[in-house]
Amino acid sequence: MRDLFATLPDDPPPLPPGYLDAVLVRGRRSVRRQRIGAAAVCAVVVLLLAVLVAPGVQLPVQPAAPSAKPGLPDRFAGYSILTSTVAQAPAGRAIALYVYGNGESFNMFQPLVVGADGDTYRRVDAMDERNRPSALLAPDGTRVLLGDDRGATGDLILVDLTTGERRSIPLGDRVGVRLLAWSPDGRHVAYSAAPLTRSGEFGSINFVDPEVARVGTLRLLDLSTGRSTEVPAIRPPWTAAFAPDSRRLAVQVGQQARLIDLEGREYGNVPVAAGRELAADVGWSPDGRFLATVPWLSDGPFNGTTGGDTGHGNFLWKVRDVEFVPLAGAGTPPAPVPDVVQLLGWRTPGSVVVATIDTAGHASLVEVQLGAGTRRTLSHFDTGRTCELGLQGCELADLHLAAGLLPDLTVRDAGRPRRGPRQLVAHAVIGVVVLGAAFLLWRRARPSKQRRRPGVE
Repeated sequence: MRDLFATLPDDPPPLPPGYLDAVLVRGRRSVRRQRIGAAAVCAVVVLLLAVLVAPGVQLPVQPAAPSAKPGLPDRFAGYSILTSTVAQAPAGRAIALYVYGNGESFNMFQPLVVGADGDTYRRVDAMDERNRPSALLAPDGTRVLLGDDRGATGDLILVDLTTGERRSIPLGDRVGVRLLAWSPDGRHVAYSAAPLTRSGEFGSINFVDPEVARVGTLRLLDLSTGRSTEVPAIRPPWTAAFAPDSRRLAVQVGQQARLIDLEGREYGNVPVAAGRELAADVGWSPDGRFLATVPWLSDGPFNGTTGGDTGHGNFLWKVRDVEFVPLAGAGTPPAPVPDVVQLLGWRTPGSVVVATIDTAGHASLVEVQLGAGTRRTLSHFDTGRTCELGLQGCELADLHLAAGLLPDLTVRDAGRPRRGPRQLVAHAVIGVVVLGAAFLLWRRARPSKQRRRPGVE
C-alpha cells in the first residue's frame, strides 16, 4: 500500500468547478426522496390502522340483500381478530348467533352473527360492552335483544342487524334480567327480572343469571310499544317457549310447564319429568301438539333450597337427548332424539335442527327426522387451533339459530368469509407495506448509473 501511494502525484488535478456542490445537492436530494417515501408509507399505514381499530367509525358497507331463501354455510369460518362489528358495518339478517373463542390465556371470546344471505361475519359489539349477557336472536334473524351481565340494568338493548342501530327499551327500576323466549311473529319477548341483592363480588363471573333464576318474576315485553307487563303468578320462571300462534306460551316453574296467554291468564299446565326442562325458546312444536324437553344442563330449577344454575355461558359439551311431551289431545309423541347437545329449532313438525358434538369435540348442526331418526349434517364448526393467536382450540357457547328461517333453509357451500371493512383495511395495510418494502429494495438493488462529472469531457 505504501508503494502504491508513493506513485500518486504530489499535486492531484483540481476538481472541476462546482463539482463538490453538485455532489452535495444530489446526495441531499436522494436522502430527501427516501425520507418522503418512507413518511408517505407510514402515513398511509397509520391512517388505515386508525380506521381498522377505531370502534366508532362508520364505513359505507352495504348490508347483504335478502335472498330468495335463507342459507346456512356448510362450514362456519374459523376465528379472526379482523371481524368488523355490527355498528361499523351491518351485514343484514343473520342465520346464527353464538359466542366463539377461548379464554385459556387471554379473554378473546367474540359474540358473532353469521349472515343468512352470504358468508358475512360480524361481532355484536353491544354484547361485548355488556359482558356477553344472555341474548336472543329474532326469529327472522334481523335483530338481537340483550340484557346485561355486569349487574342490574335499567334497559334492554335491541340491535338492528340490518342498520346497526340500537334501541334502548326502559325497564323502570334497575333489575337483573334473564331473556327466555321470542315469539314467532317477532312482537313479544318473555323474560325474567328481579332486584339484585349483590353486585360483582365475584368479579367477572356472571352472578345475574343464577340470582334471577332463583327469585325472578315473569315479564312479557311488547316490542312494538316497549312496554313490559309483569305476571306475578309465574315465579320464578326457568325456561319458556311461545306457541306457533304467538298468542300463548309455556313457562316452566319447578317441574311444571304452565300455559298462559299474553295477558298472563293461566289455562293449563303440563308436568315435566324430574331432571328435565322445557327446551329454551324453541320447545313448542310448530304444529302446536308437543313440548320438547331436555335433561337439566346443570342442577335444574330452584326448588327453594337448591338449583338455579342456568348454565349460561357454558360451552357446548354435554350430550343429552330430546323427549316430547304431548299436549291435550295430541296423541302419541315422537320417539326421543338421542345424542344431542342442544335443540335449536324445527324445520317442519316432523324434523328438528340440533347441535351435536363428536368424541373429538367437533360441533355440528344436524337435521333429524322424527320417528325415523335419520340424520343429515347441515354444517360444521371450526374448533381447530385458531384461537388465542393460534395457541388454543376454539370453544362454542350460547348458540342460537333464527328459528323462523329454518323451514325455508338451504345449505350453501361456504365461501371466503366476508368480515367487513376491518378485513379489507388489513389487506390494504399489508399490500401497502409489501409494495413499499419492494420499492425500497428495488431502489437499493438497482445498478447505479454512471454519470459524467460536471465539467469533465
